[in-house]
Amino acid sequence: MEANNAAERDWSSLAPELLNLIAKKLTEVFDFVRFRAVCTAWRFSTPITCRSPQFPWILDKRGHPYEPHMLFYSITSSKMYTIHAPQFSGRRLLGTSQGYMLTDLCDHASSQTTRQLSLLNPLNNHEILLPASDFCLDAYWIGPQQYQIGEYVVCFAYAGDGCHRSAFCCLGQDKWCEFESDDDGFFQCFHIKSMFFRLEEDTGVTEVTDLTTSTLAYVLPPFEDYKVGANYYAVDALGDILIVFQHFDSSDDSSDDWFTVHRLDLSGGSSPRWVKVNNIGNKALFIDQDSGFALEANEFSRVKANCIYLINTYCLVKRIDIETGEQELLHCPFEESPRWFVPNLEQLQAQ
Repeated sequence: MEANNAAERDWSSLAPELLNLIAKKLTEVFDFVRFRAVCTAWRFSTPITCRSPQFPWILDKRGHPYEPHMLFYSITSSKMYTIHAPQFSGRRLLGTSQGYMLTDLCDHASSQTTRQLSLLNPLNNHEILLPASDFCLDAYWIGPQQYQIGEYVVCFAYAGDGCHRSAFCCLGQDKWCEFESDDDGFFQCFHIKSMFFRLEEDTGVTEVTDLTTSTLAYVLPPFEDYKVGANYYAVDALGDILIVFQHFDSSDDSSDDWFTVHRLDLSGGSSPRWVKVNNIGNKALFIDQDSGFALEANEFSRVKANCIYLINTYCLVKRIDIETGEQELLHCPFEESPRWFVPNLEQLQAQ
């Protein structure tokens, strides 16, 4: 009798509050999509905006223009996903952030110097056209943080025509804003929260420019124990601005690299500075050669707090404990420039 009652139960009549609780447990985006596809009642009770935070996928970032099929790998489910995205055909992937990809049309046979850049979301096929540009995208790129897609802003840096240049554009605007460095020194740069950070590699001094006013906001003194030649990664860590340095031990090629984390401290008022930390609380950092971001570890069953999830230059995926330095190698099926990608069903909107 109980089996018959269960078979006849109308699952579509579950309370919306219960459906929302279930939906927020689905940290794989395709599980969330399948859940909403069960019936009309479940779909209307669980709008896209109520989904849980999504665990990042690993994107197969190939060095040639994309074919229509894109490959992703999920560490949590050990599954490979293939997404058909015809709008990526013939395009080059420049960077990723917030579920979008910065691309340009790779038409090397064309004599035109103007580039068509756009933001593309492979999950919902939403595209945001960016202002046309004549940037030399084949020039030498500055630093590992080549492209940044922040909240409503796209920013990147490159070197060409004998000078270093940086450019940014706000979504909804019809032009790029471009500015140059004042000297010929080598520097690396990134932008977070509409602030442009320019790190002078020789000295470790960081100049911070407010993109909204194009004025110098402040100058940060060198990092503690700063050394020239270390890789660095910038992360907007859920309210904190962090820099992760990857140091190398040239005396032992078999040893693991070690990492130090510095937080931007603005509590000093007119004297902001970088402060070295060994605990970032409940956060986990995800960094690769293009970008960095943070997640709340307690929102995922298989994410460890106070850790760095790194895709390094050798296409290895590692989990590094910030406090102890312990490292664990994670499986990655891709061998050519994989990158983190956070699946997102929502559409990015201009201001």
